[in-house]
Amino acid sequence: MVCLTLAACQPLGTLITEPPGSESMRTAVVESKRAIQTPAGLILLAEAELSLGNADAALTLYLKAAQQSTNADVSERAAFLARQAGSDQQIEEALERWSLVDPQSRGALEASLIFAAEKGRLEILETSLTRLLTLEPEYRTDWFASFWAGLPVDQRNDFLNVLTRVVNQFNNSSLAMVVSEAKNRMDAKSGTHWLDLWLAANEPSASVVLFRARLELPDRRAAIQLIDQFPNVASDLNIRAQLARWHGLEDNDEQALVLLSGVIDDDPSRYQDLLTLGLLEMQTDDFEAAESRLKSLLASEQYRSNAYYHLGEVAVRKEQIDLAIDRFLRVERGELVIEARKQLANLAVQQNNLEQAQRWFAEARLLFPDVKHQLYIAEAQFQTTNNMASSAIPVLTEALSKEPESVEILYTRALAFEQIGNIDGAETDLRKILDLKPNDPDAMNALGYTLADRTDRYQEAFVLIEKALEQKPESPAILDSMGWVLLKLGRLDQAEPHFEKAWERSKDHEIAAHYGELLWLLGRQQDAREIWDLGYESNPESDKIRDTIQRLTNS
Repeated sequence: MVCLTLAACQPLGTLITEPPGSESMRTAVVESKRAIQTPAGLILLAEAELSLGNADAALTLYLKAAQQSTNADVSERAAFLARQAGSDQQIEEALERWSLVDPQSRGALEASLIFAAEKGRLEILETSLTRLLTLEPEYRTDWFASFWAGLPVDQRNDFLNVLTRVVNQFNNSSLAMVVSEAKNRMDAKSGTHWLDLWLAANEPSASVVLFRARLELPDRRAAIQLIDQFPNVASDLNIRAQLARWHGLEDNDEQALVLLSGVIDDDPSRYQDLLTLGLLEMQTDDFEAAESRLKSLLASEQYRSNAYYHLGEVAVRKEQIDLAIDRFLRVERGELVIEARKQLANLAVQQNNLEQAQRWFAEARLLFPDVKHQLYIAEAQFQTTNNMASSAIPVLTEALSKEPESVEILYTRALAFEQIGNIDGAETDLRKILDLKPNDPDAMNALGYTLADRTDRYQEAFVLIEKALEQKPESPAILDSMGWVLLKLGRLDQAEPHFEKAWERSKDHEIAAHYGELLWLLGRQQDAREIWDLGYESNPESDKIRDTIQRLTNS
């Protein structure tokens, strides 16, 4: 703006009064080019050219202005235009001038780095990155990871090699993490091995130690042990907070509580850690301490709903039902609203007041329209879980009147229809899903299983399940369905491998019921009972296994 203001004070060869784009203005611009040579005047003319759509002419003028001006804004503008419409030579010229005028500019170095990486100018790339890290030793290089991934495959290795050479000269944790991640994506574990060598040669920050520890996951014990190798970062709050979570997940609640309590003592504003501490105290049945922690979160707008939800859970555990209801009703954020209404519905069931449960769901749909869809599903699932599938169907039908092509709602209603024995209704909804998503494996499996389990249309069911299995050959649910339809077809020997494979992948109680039935029919009663016993471990109240045993043994 300063440059344009100065330009406005320069005498022009021709006074431009015609509207932009007129022939007179074009003539004026050409005549002015001959008369004006100052940077400010050149900038004004360049902007005029841009208004006429002449990007090439504008760029030429800006490059000329940049060579004369010591104003970094002019060089930056020239570099921007060159990037948009210039040749490689013009881009390089503009970037060199920008860096010369403002050698401390992070923007100039970043722009030069990007250009050099894209064009394979490895020397310029290394120089720009070295200068950038010299200027800012703690420079955050996180964006390099996505930039590297966006390069053509044949250029990634060159870019990564430059990053590796530079990071070996600088103790920049951010760049070390980028290099490690990129190497691991190219060759699993190679980046982890490289990072171990880098850590041994440098004094690592807490962030890179934590990054390295996370590479051990899902082995949390190994992650904890790795952090213990770096006592210099033991006091870092993020390290202590993460160690507390891992200890908690490893059932070492005492150590987790000690660590998190220390974190909160040092920084009471760490609300996420305060929430975690409250949940840990709930987990150890220290409800008074948990309630105190959670109440302190009510002052935080971001965590208020979390606090009310978990305070509601505390009240339930303390059998303070009216207080629990009050707290759950105060939850006002996203997914927590849905979970809170489920909790309220369960409380209504305990009080034998199912109408109140329905009212609470209906009220939530009015108050929180952004999650209306999920609330319909939640209410229907609550009803089907509590053997009220007939009540779920009107709710889902109302939802479908507003979202007639919702696959999730159609699927939920199909399950409700199946639960009350309305197989025609279930089939209609499942076929509607297949109209919307032809050959969807989950819908084909659901329809095939329903036909195999609830009708005698076994061959039709077999075709559907076979198509589903072709798309998802490792799905335990579809493998179980295939075993079940083969059992129904009397092809017991062919059914067994499918049940075995499904059981290897999931010890689900329904798979146990089906697999056990096959073994029973094959005369292997002891094997069947062992499978059913294991199935009860996943669901001790399984009606599916109990009904199967009663049907086969008449006991």
